[in-house]
Amino acid sequence: MRHEGFKALAYHAGMEKLERHQAQDAFQTEDGVIVVATIAFGMGIDKPDVRFVCHADLPKNIESYYQEIGRAGRDGLPADTLTLHGLEDIRVRRMQIEESEASQEQKRVEKQRLNALIALCEAPRCRRQTLLAYFGEAAAPCGNCDLCIAGVELSDGTVEAQKVLSAIVRTGERFGAEHLVSILTGEDTEAVRKFRHDALPTFGVGKDRTREDWRSVIRQLYALGVISLDIAGYGRWTVTDCGRRVLKGAERVELRTRGLRETGKRETRKRAAAIFGQAPQTALADADADLLAALKGLRLRIAKAENVPAYVVFPDRTLIEMAREKPATLDALARIHGVGAAKLDRYGSRFLEALQQGTGIRDQVKEIGSG
Repeated sequence: MRHEGFKALAYHAGMEKLERHQAQDAFQTEDGVIVVATIAFGMGIDKPDVRFVCHADLPKNIESYYQEIGRAGRDGLPADTLTLHGLEDIRVRRMQIEESEASQEQKRVEKQRLNALIALCEAPRCRRQTLLAYFGEAAAPCGNCDLCIAGVELSDGTVEAQKVLSAIVRTGERFGAEHLVSILTGEDTEAVRKFRHDALPTFGVGKDRTREDWRSVIRQLYALGVISLDIAGYGRWTVTDCGRRVLKGAERVELRTRGLRETGKRETRKRAAAIFGQAPQTALADADADLLAALKGLRLRIAKAENVPAYVVFPDRTLIEMAREKPATLDALARIHGVGAAKLDRYGSRFLEALQQGTGIRDQVKEIGSG
């Protein structure tokens, strides 16, 4: 990242204390700083204008993920999060749980929490809906996540869902995913024989799919709210009201078959700009980029002189609105969001001067071009 001109810093527990403090101070006080860090970074950080959080591998669980992505966009402006994951990440996480010194009961709970996180990764619907459903909350589609913007290729998965639901119901809603998968694939395991589940009509109805296929189906049904996971109750799966309607054929289910659909960047930007509640041309895209950079430069100089984080002077939202509206007087500047009487008195004249200089140079360029 550095060779491409970005200011990128490292942060991890093995660094000297002074180095860690310098990296943290730079992140807090300067604009455009990228910190590549372990989970040692971030605790106690309250920087409202974080625009991007990327996980290079799977977080520990949904609770950790929710907390970590929550550090982005606290100022109400658009922010992006990206999580990279693959089968190897899942394997490593499961191995870490197995090799930990936790009790068997705690290991079991951690496995279920990991499965809930994987369900979020494989969700066929809005990620915000899936995330909030984990915490027992309902929400409308957000319109901003990758699944809302681009969507995924779906196919009718009602029959597969009914097979899973039947296995859950016929076993008394008492068993976890691995036992249910064994029933569906017709595997003659010790547990299957013990409970005589090889005599169930559902035994072996899913032989045409692999165990991982059925695990994915179960995770997607969980993400859709068709089934519910009792994390504290030995990871048993139960059927929700929605699931009972699916089982009776009153509702159908669509499951993902492949990854995200290809969607044009322009359409994605338009949908993402909905966070502003306005069209993209009236949001960031309409702010004078050079003028915004000049305002941020002034903000940084003031912040360093006063030894405070840049956002304490003015948050990004305020500078963006300044660059868009280009107020020419102190009265007009006072009408910008985030410019209160105290900040107007303290910083108003300096920012107004920067606005006038930037706008004047822009107008001169236009006149030369038109001449």
